[in-house]
Amino acid sequence: MEKDKNNRLFLSVSDADLLKLDMLRGELGMNRSQYIRYLIEGQKRVLIPSVKYKELVSKLSQIDLSLRVIALKDQMSAEDKLLIYTKLEEIKMLFAGKDTFGHDDQK
Repeated sequence: MEKDKNNRLFLSVSDADLLKLDMLRGELGMNRSQYIRYLIEGQKRVLIPSVKYKELVSKLSQIDLSLRVIALKDQMSAEDKLLIYTKLEEIKMLFAGKDTFGHDDQK
C-alpha cells in the first residue's frame, strides 16, 4: 500500500481571517494544518471539556490555592477548615462531571 504524500499549501488570508482561524483552531487545541485538515474532512466541532473549559479550570485552580492558603491560617477553626475543604471537593466533583451540569452549549 502506498503512503500518501504530504503536499505543501500556501494560502493568503486577511488579518481578520487569520485571527479567526487561530481562535477556532485554538479552541480545539490544534495547529493550523491540523485544523484545516479537520475542516476538509467535514468533522463536526465537538469541544472536549478540558479544552472548552480551559479558562474555567485555571480560575478554579487559583480559587483552590487561595482557599487552601486561607484554611492554613492559625486563626481558622477546625470546623471552618473542614467546611472549606469540603466545599472545594464538591466544586471539583461538579466540574469533573460527577454530577450534572445541564446541557453543553456547543459552538
